[in-house]
Amino acid sequence: MNILPQHTKHKVLLAVYAALFVLCIAVIAFVHQGEQKARQSQGLAQLQSITATLSEQIPAGHIRSLLERYDARGLVIKNTQDAWYYVLHERLSRSAVRNELELPLEILVHDTVKHELQVIVTSAEEPHFRFPWDADAEIMLANYGTAGHTTRTTEGGPELIAFEPIREPSGKVMGMVVARHAPDMASTAARSSLLRNIGIALAVFGLIGFLLFRYVGGWLSADAEDHQRIKARNEDMTDGMEYAAKIQRALVPSALVYDELFAESFIIDRPKDLVSGDFHWVYRIDADTCYVAAADCTGHGLPGAMMAAIGCSLLNEVVPQHADKDPAEILSILHTRMVAALNQKGKQRGAGDGMDVALCRVDRKANEILFAGAFRPLYWLHQEQLSVINGDRRPVGGGHHHEDRKFTSHRLAYLPGDRIYLFSDGYVDQFGGPERKRFMTTRLHDLILQNKHLPLKEQALVIERAFLEWKGPLEQMDDVCMLGLAV
Repeated sequence: MNILPQHTKHKVLLAVYAALFVLCIAVIAFVHQGEQKARQSQGLAQLQSITATLSEQIPAGHIRSLLERYDARGLVIKNTQDAWYYVLHERLSRSAVRNELELPLEILVHDTVKHELQVIVTSAEEPHFRFPWDADAEIMLANYGTAGHTTRTTEGGPELIAFEPIREPSGKVMGMVVARHAPDMASTAARSSLLRNIGIALAVFGLIGFLLFRYVGGWLSADAEDHQRIKARNEDMTDGMEYAAKIQRALVPSALVYDELFAESFIIDRPKDLVSGDFHWVYRIDADTCYVAAADCTGHGLPGAMMAAIGCSLLNEVVPQHADKDPAEILSILHTRMVAALNQKGKQRGAGDGMDVALCRVDRKANEILFAGAFRPLYWLHQEQLSVINGDRRPVGGGHHHEDRKFTSHRLAYLPGDRIYLFSDGYVDQFGGPERKRFMTTRLHDLILQNKHLPLKEQALVIERAFLEWKGPLEQMDDVCMLGLAV
């Protein structure tokens, strides 16, 4: 291997170092601009979701009663003065607090006599009953009665505004619910991110520069053969992982299968590595009946993928042989088969690998769902209410003193259009957020309820985006698999 002269090494490293520094500055500037736009888009999407939800929840009759009862400005001076006002104020206030809005939520009406846009109810502590709206009334009047969003230019920056009409059953517009983000919402967050990125870049480049020029001779004189051997070994490992991922994709059902069997469906599949220990599964018994499952096997990466292959293969073998049995019986059979397959008989309690699984039998002819779970729940959206049906606190597989393991079967009578959700624990166990805590099932529960009006494919985008925003720069803790079905 040819060795470069010492002064040439320094020149090469200096040129590379300078090019990387310039590239880093350009990337930071590009990311900063993109982050500002992304935060504005996220802010508008959040506001639209808030106004759309509130427009469905706020009774138009309450607004009509307030307008008929108080026909002059300033007649409502306290939030508790009028029962209807208090109810509307509390609903706006809870939504503003829950969504951490800087500016108050407002219900506006168009006074055709005074030709002005007036505030009727606000989430602020002090009522502004029938006072003129202090923002851009011309834009709102031009869009009165329609849903949408806009951006208002102010001295502090762009103010984000979303609005949605509140209609009577006859279709008449009684008012508009308006949500706003303060002008510095996106710019402050993006500026903070920019300063953080610049600080990290300076620290990293300072360290890189020190290491490069202090140890340049040793780095450039490293043995090329060792480098090639390490590179070849890594390529072999990557090729093996990619091939394992290909095999796993062949074992797991295609998303098209769920679209054929159900009115709507979505799949969120985010392995921690190239391959996953989580998988979703479906088996069609006849034209009206099928089994569906979401499973979480011990481990992730290649060990988890091996367990997932065993679990998926056992499901493919056991369910067709016992299609007449309910999910609880099938889980018991799966447990026995997995213990035998992994030679776990007689091992200490808790020893060995296993599988957590949520298994459902969906019968469209009887409008019935049978569910059994091993450490995994079923979320059931029925008549606008989300119910959690917990599985048993025992896994499928794993060494245990008692070979037989019983599970509980739950029978649900569903209505067309109901939704069910099966998922592994990787989503709710992810660390993130401002305090680096777990996402938790409560947030997932609220997230599904807040977006229950969306088609499942769009709801999946919201759920996945919420996961990525929560995770932020942190490492993904575990494999993530979620299955949503409209039965």
